[in-house]
Amino acid sequence: MGGSRVHLRTTLVAIVLVTVAALVASCGGTSSSGGQATPASTTSGSATPMSAADAQAVRDLTIAYWSAYNAYDSEKTLSYLDEAYRASQEKTIRDEIGQIKTFGVKLGVSEKSPPVLTGTDAAEMYVTMKEPTGTRTLLMKFARRGDVWVITFAEEVN
Repeated sequence: MGGSRVHLRTTLVAIVLVTVAALVASCGGTSSSGGQATPASTTSGSATPMSAADAQAVRDLTIAYWSAYNAYDSEKTLSYLDEAYRASQEKTIRDEIGQIKTFGVKLGVSEKSPPVLTGTDAAEMYVTMKEPTGTRTLLMKFARRGDVWVITFAEEVN
């Protein structure tokens, strides 16, 4: 009886790790070329520092997004996305949140590089994501819509 419990527990842990790895690998989907995104900005050839207020707004948005994700709140998570990006990613995000909720997984996210401007109303930053199978780097892109920043892209990069 004790051996079968150990086997069951080991099997469940393996399933959780494989599921989380697949989930994080698909975070944000893939780029239109079918491969992973590259760290280079697509908005301009160079990035410039942001104002302290805009940088903090992007940081706050990033924290709020991942907090909602870890709270398994799909509606709140999706509310931080630009409309077009939300439409393309809604099913994926709902599915991913459902999977991590099933296994009680929490993703640790921290700033890897500060937010920078990549255009007049565009910014990006890199974050580090810690999950049960390892650490990954994500590129997050943002756009200013009036006085509010929204997420336009979030994907793992090499």
